[in-house]
Amino acid sequence: MTRPMLLVLRHRAAAAAASKTTLLLLFLIASSLSFTAVRAECPAKCMCFKTTVRCMFQQFDRIPGAISEDTTILDLRFNKIKEIRPKSLAHLTKLNTLLLNNNHLSNLHNGAFENLSNLQYLFLHKNKIENMESRVFTNLSHLEQLYLHSNKIQKLDLEMFQGLTKLERLFLHNNKIRKISPGTFDSLKSLTRLRLDGNLLTCDCDILWLINVLKKNHVSAEDSQFAATCHFPVEMNGKSLMEMTETDLHCNELRFKEEPNDVSVTFGDSAFFRCKVEGNQNVKTIWTRDNNEIDMNDSRYSMTDDGLMIRSTSLKDVGTYECMVIKENVELKSRPAKIILEPSVSNLPPEIVMGPKQKTILVGEELILPCDAIGTPTPSIAWTKDDISLELNQRIWVLPNNSLFISKVERMDIGHYKCVASNYLGQVSSEALINVNAPPVIISASRDLTVKTGATIELQCIVEGHPIPVVTWFKDGRSITPGPRISFHNERTTLRLDHVKDGDNGMFTCLAQNLAGTAERNTEIKVRGYGPRRPKLLIRPFDMEAPQGTSIEVPCKADGDPTPNITWTKDGVNLVTDHNHRVNVIGSLRMFNISFADSGVYECTAKNTHGQASARGTIAVLGDLMDQSPGDRFVNLAFKEANLEIDRAVNATIDSLFGSSDKIMNPEKLMRMSRFPDVVARDLAKSADIFERTLSNVRKHVQAGLKVNLTENFSYRDLLSSEQLDLLANASGCLKYQTKPNCSDMCFHTKYRTIDGTCNNLQNPLWGSSHTQFRRILKPIYENGFNTPIGWTKGMKYFGFEKPGARLVSTSIIRSNDITSDEEITHMVMQWGQFLDHDLDHAIPSTTKESWEGLDCKKTCAYSFPCFPMDVPPNDDRIKRRKCMDFIRSSAICGTDTTSVFFDKLQSREQINQLTAYIDGSQIYGFTNDRSFILREVQTGFGLMRGGISSDFGKEMLPIAGADEVDCRRDLTESDTGCYLAGDIRANEQVGLLAMHTIWIREHNRIARELRKINPHWEGDVLFHETRKIVGAELQHITYKHWLPYVLGPKGMDMLGQYQGYDPTVNPSIANVFATAALRFGHSIINPVLARLDANFTTIPQGDLSLGKAFFTPWRLSDEGGTDPLMRGFFAVPAKKKMPQQNLNDQLTDHLFSSAHAVSLDLAAMNIQRGRDHGIPGYTEWRTVCNMSKVETFDDLKNEISDDEVRKKLEILYGHPGNIDVWVGGILEDQVPGGKVGPLFQCLLIEQFKNLRSGDRFWYESPSTFSPAKLTQIKQTSLARVLCDNGDNITLISKDVFKLPELQSPKLLPCKSIPSIDLRLWFECNGDCPGENASKEMKELRSKETLAKVMNMTEGKLEGLKSVVDELKLDIKRLKRELRHLTKVNINGCYDETVKRRRREGRTWVAKKCTKCECRNSQILCKIWC
Repeated sequence: MTRPMLLVLRHRAAAAAASKTTLLLLFLIASSLSFTAVRAECPAKCMCFKTTVRCMFQQFDRIPGAISEDTTILDLRFNKIKEIRPKSLAHLTKLNTLLLNNNHLSNLHNGAFENLSNLQYLFLHKNKIENMESRVFTNLSHLEQLYLHSNKIQKLDLEMFQGLTKLERLFLHNNKIRKISPGTFDSLKSLTRLRLDGNLLTCDCDILWLINVLKKNHVSAEDSQFAATCHFPVEMNGKSLMEMTETDLHCNELRFKEEPNDVSVTFGDSAFFRCKVEGNQNVKTIWTRDNNEIDMNDSRYSMTDDGLMIRSTSLKDVGTYECMVIKENVELKSRPAKIILEPSVSNLPPEIVMGPKQKTILVGEELILPCDAIGTPTPSIAWTKDDISLELNQRIWVLPNNSLFISKVERMDIGHYKCVASNYLGQVSSEALINVNAPPVIISASRDLTVKTGATIELQCIVEGHPIPVVTWFKDGRSITPGPRISFHNERTTLRLDHVKDGDNGMFTCLAQNLAGTAERNTEIKVRGYGPRRPKLLIRPFDMEAPQGTSIEVPCKADGDPTPNITWTKDGVNLVTDHNHRVNVIGSLRMFNISFADSGVYECTAKNTHGQASARGTIAVLGDLMDQSPGDRFVNLAFKEANLEIDRAVNATIDSLFGSSDKIMNPEKLMRMSRFPDVVARDLAKSADIFERTLSNVRKHVQAGLKVNLTENFSYRDLLSSEQLDLLANASGCLKYQTKPNCSDMCFHTKYRTIDGTCNNLQNPLWGSSHTQFRRILKPIYENGFNTPIGWTKGMKYFGFEKPGARLVSTSIIRSNDITSDEEITHMVMQWGQFLDHDLDHAIPSTTKESWEGLDCKKTCAYSFPCFPMDVPPNDDRIKRRKCMDFIRSSAICGTDTTSVFFDKLQSREQINQLTAYIDGSQIYGFTNDRSFILREVQTGFGLMRGGISSDFGKEMLPIAGADEVDCRRDLTESDTGCYLAGDIRANEQVGLLAMHTIWIREHNRIARELRKINPHWEGDVLFHETRKIVGAELQHITYKHWLPYVLGPKGMDMLGQYQGYDPTVNPSIANVFATAALRFGHSIINPVLARLDANFTTIPQGDLSLGKAFFTPWRLSDEGGTDPLMRGFFAVPAKKKMPQQNLNDQLTDHLFSSAHAVSLDLAAMNIQRGRDHGIPGYTEWRTVCNMSKVETFDDLKNEISDDEVRKKLEILYGHPGNIDVWVGGILEDQVPGGKVGPLFQCLLIEQFKNLRSGDRFWYESPSTFSPAKLTQIKQTSLARVLCDNGDNITLISKDVFKLPELQSPKLLPCKSIPSIDLRLWFECNGDCPGENASKEMKELRSKETLAKVMNMTEGKLEGLKSVVDELKLDIKRLKRELRHLTKVNINGCYDETVKRRRREGRTWVAKKCTKCECRNSQILCKIWC
């Protein structure tokens, strides 16, 4: 079924509309399935059946010819049609359905649909339509459905839909419409479905007419459905027009929207005074001149909706004009305005009032460059391209208004276009650069191949396009990364596979991408063996022991051509197969219920026509195991059951998350998808689940089959032998994560960090590493003391009161509808906090959304691991139809909870941190070696991170994620742009966060390229790790020196103190309370709107972004202005201010990931529930840790929570202070002076940030990390400099991006004024510096001279010390002077100041006796050689 059919199905409204839609579907299906003879007239490449013509996916750029006039259905979807020429369809008078969606249409001209009076269904969505002429739909008198959504339409002409009296459905959503004139839809008498949501509608009084029309139509027709939402002003963003009234718009008041201004005119010219009231109100307008009413009977005066026009002005028109409006006896008078007459000037030099402007367009589009000039006499206009007179032809001509028109733009049209206006008084010009982008075209690609194993193949993918396309290779949908057998060449256009093996079978895809589009080509590789060959044993039998009565498998597998036949012998005699002895399909021998008679030597023989091969092994059958524990015989069964149960739950979760074929995804589901554990994290979480579930199953089977007392004092060690416990721990994978890493490579570990954080602390190599448990400051509090969270048992009381539900706390005391802007900090404080958080912690969620009992956590309100739903309180003002909001617990790490008893300890449930604890750029580089390898561009050996397509300014974007990553797009129809790949899997969650990720991958590559220029001898790994070291230092410096002061305040920074050096006894691992509560303070400063500002710091045409539109829309980064608008919005717009009763905005508690089919998430409730899930102790216990005053009553909190009403609400909710959740108490505290947190969170943040600094062996201020000179350069780092260097084109910025510009002087600085790191300090001599490579004799001579001096001093000649020191000082000065002269750098070779001349690159010469010099990399390097 085609997409338009699905679209019709998806949007059916009510019974009447549905029946018509069904008839349309039946008509289309019947037409498409009727395989009768093809008519004589059928366009090339098309398929014609009866009166249906289908031409999909044919790359047509225009309407094809030879379409039969009897055609009723014309399907032209998924082509590249750019225009519909007038009357090109006029002969299709019987046409009923026209499908033109998913093409490249940009303009619709009058006459495009002429003579199509029988047309009923017109599909034009998902094009690039910007302009539609006013009569384009005239005469479509039978049109019933018109789809224009997902285009770039900015305005609707008042006459646009006149005559469409039968139109029932009009879709205009996801365009850029700002205003709609009254009466636009008046002629649409049959309209029942209208969609205007997703536009840029401004909700002021001018839109009141539309609100009234929508409500009137909705009341008159029960089956009608209308959708329209506000975009501006910000406070109305997302509100439905159907829910608004006149009072919401304050339209009753009489106010001027525009008032007249003074007008200067020459004699005889026309003058116009503007006067307009807000809204389309019924008012009477009177104009006066010098307080006298103007006689409107005078033909020189005319009144329009916008004001007063005066023609042929003369002296008698000079005076003061006023506009007066009257409504219901209320009068409103405008400000006065004057006509100023100026004497006419006979001759004026030319002046260009509107000239061409820089543009980037696509190949094949139309280009119009304006040139509006004035002057007397009228200037003549000429056009040049690249300062050469432009030759006009059939494709390029000048319009009557002097604009330059180019049809079907080609790549050769790129250049500088200049409009020159001249008359005898002078000449002026205006110039603009026109850049032409072309989508990728694959001009050559490899065909399908069949190769032998061991061969070498090269797959070609030659592409063209502008900007230069980025080529990415996939195998069966998964990204290909280079390795020992796989390499890329020729800018990744060639993929080379060495030593091909069976696993290389599959579909290889070459994907070419740039800003203009994508192209891909598939090549299938089939691998076969070498041909006829003798057998070879791949798996051989081996000696083994087995208890009597058990079953075993003796392995044997062979390869050969033809396929070998496998036989077995026992003790030299052919083995006869029976029900206890069977050979499986690969050749292995399976033996069941073995006895002592089965002991012996077993030989496997593989034979074919070319030879044979054999191998043997001995089987020893043991007697009964008298020491078996009661549960040992159930281990295998219990383990299989556990595996099946866990796999079923995990697979069901994966299928529900990733198996959907929906084009539009619920953002809440996307959140779960983006945070779903990767393979490593899933393996770690599953091992604990399987271990724990197996033990549970063993207990179940023993209880069912044996009379064993399984009381509350029950111990698994009573059921299972130590051998079976070890076997189970190994089988589940639990032991794999208990081993210490190998840190013996001190050459590496003394210089660089590992990717996964191991070996930072050499005594405790797992401290701070990824996939380890969170650190505990206080012991966890679980309801059963072990693993069930507080509140698990409903009705249980704590401190005499039940724990209130998380949702109830959120709606009662956290949620706020109001927003107050912060007076000091920018929204960048929030964004940096989120970016930093994704470097420090990510608790691995459960691998399944189903309980072991098969309950779906999204559909149940029962507490059954991992389901821990949040109860919806009675009378909740938003959630009416559900009793709970789903919530899934975090995974536990092996060795805690139930599994801890097998590691000789009893430990409560602990959660896993997927990331490294260190500030080391995990969100940039990844947290495992495998993920880091995928992110790196290892093929070039330049130490770079992989980049993707380029932005409009040529800057690299993040790479596109492959099929093994989450497809995070919530609506696949919004854009073809995929999701991006970054170090942290949450990068695509929010477009501002994604922009920050993009900035920092560019920073890495910028530094790596510079270091390579400075040290060309460095290998790729050295470049990568040195760059990563610098980037990590930048992150640390920005966080501690620039960001934390605004968070902690001056007193908090004093408490944090200065760096005291590395302390190996400090554990830097992230505290559970830090990740679960303290660092989440940032939620209270989130502004619900992301500002997007252009270079002039005004809102970009696409508008600001509400949070709802910022989540999971990665395409907005490439399609809507790049990184710069978001970054400017972050550093120029204030954050939300946390007030006592303004904590989290309702966009985060009531509208987070809202959709029509799911309950929106509540971020505050999730924070509370997560704290309980992790067993975090209550607020008052943490006050004790932080030496705060003891609390017994709620009034005891008044010093930290000063608002009386807030404390009263706390008492009503919790009953006792000891019940308060730590995140709730911390977020409600008054902020400390100069900071953005209360005293408790200040204390917890300081504790963690101290540990991160003191417990990091590679901390940037450590003397062993950077030399003093390098450290001085690192301290020049600022986020402002990083944005300047790596934004698309940021040229103006505030010096401190965390502080509002208006509080700084000057507010903004040019980027060149912001200090930067001088990377020349990282220059490494490599034996080429003067004196570095001196001869052995010279070194010996110098050492002897030094020794002699020392000996003289030790002999008592201390009086010569001063002269020796002075002599050494003179030597050093002389050497520095000579070095400075010899190493002056110039980009065009080297400049030798000793002889005042330039030396060519690569030239060598003798500078003086025993000194030979070379010009290398623009530097003079000299060696002493005699």
